[in-house]
Amino acid sequence: AATLTSSITYDEVAGAGVGEETGEGAEGGADDLFGDGVQSSSSSAATQQLKDPRLAELIRTKEKRAAMKLEPTSRPPLKQQVQNFLKGKDFGEIFFTVLIPVIGGYYLTKEAYTRVSDRVGTKAEETLEDYANEMIYHDGDFDEMKLAHQAYSKKLAFLGPKKSDTMIKIYLEYYAKKKTVSPQAISSLSYVFSMYKLTEERAAETLCELCSTMPEKIASAGKLLFFGTHILKSKEAKAKLQPIKELLASSYRDDGVVSGEEIVDRSQVAMGEAAYRAAVAAGGKKQTEMTIGWEVLGLDKETATAIYEEVAKEGFMSSREAKYGRAYSQKYDDKGRKLDTEGKLENPEEADDDGDDDSAPAAGNVQECTECGYTLFVAEGRDFKFFGANFRCPECGATKDKFKAVDTSET
Repeated sequence: AATLTSSITYDEVAGAGVGEETGEGAEGGADDLFGDGVQSSSSSAATQQLKDPRLAELIRTKEKRAAMKLEPTSRPPLKQQVQNFLKGKDFGEIFFTVLIPVIGGYYLTKEAYTRVSDRVGTKAEETLEDYANEMIYHDGDFDEMKLAHQAYSKKLAFLGPKKSDTMIKIYLEYYAKKKTVSPQAISSLSYVFSMYKLTEERAAETLCELCSTMPEKIASAGKLLFFGTHILKSKEAKAKLQPIKELLASSYRDDGVVSGEEIVDRSQVAMGEAAYRAAVAAGGKKQTEMTIGWEVLGLDKETATAIYEEVAKEGFMSSREAKYGRAYSQKYDDKGRKLDTEGKLENPEEADDDGDDDSAPAAGNVQECTECGYTLFVAEGRDFKFFGANFRCPECGATKDKFKAVDTSET
């Protein structure tokens, strides 16, 4: 049956069967079914099988398929299709059936794209901020920093090829805003650069690119310049930090006596000295030898020795303790009024103000910024003027709600 299907049509097979029954196939011989001179003893059986209606239907189906394959399929050009579609339609029909669906589809697609983009952008910003804060929280614990970096690298995989560059820049931005210069900070940033597998030249370029995006944050740029100068060793890498120096120098007015570049150089030296002074004070009163870290801060031994002896002479007090020592010993009530050692008002006349409901309570004597650690001493009863609702941290620009009152009652 398969052989017959592939070589003859249904009409030919049917004709052959009819001819055999009526004797019309005698010319080619009763056994010469195909007319090729080859005799077959089973031709009668094959002829009987071809009379099966299922086999006949199969042959018809195959013929139709073969004919469809042979027929050329062609469509009119797009312009002709459009003309045929618009033919006979007036402007109203075209407006409601074509223009409105197209315009509506465009705006719906645009709106959906905008919403998705906003959500992805918001998620990326929040995740990047969490990454920077967690890295800073584990600052100095290199194992925890590495684990945090690996975890957030997976979360931020959707950022694509720019993932690493974006992550390290947001980290450096937050680090410069929240951390002070110290030997530990230099060590941590050096580890982060190695974790990102940055060359010294690429690390310098990253610092410059970041500073160029925040020209108004001079304090952060100064810290990043200090970090780069004392982490990078090659002359080529340090030369690439020149744009940051120029940015900082441009923020100072040249009065003809001291140039902006000289001011930057002096501020960098002062930053290193202040960092070592803080490190010595943090070492405590039990120190018997010079505090380590002065080398990485770029100080010579003579300068470091002088600073150590000065801090030791002051009793290893921190700059905050030296500045706010009286504030920590003096106690105040919730309205900012001074109290004596027994907890009573030093000035009894101030008790007359208790019935004044219009007066706002004092915000606290000492306020500390939770973003960068900046501490503000608010004079009692004057917080409404110097620590008002629009107050911003002079160091990092944080709003008033980022400050917390330092509890001085425990000291």
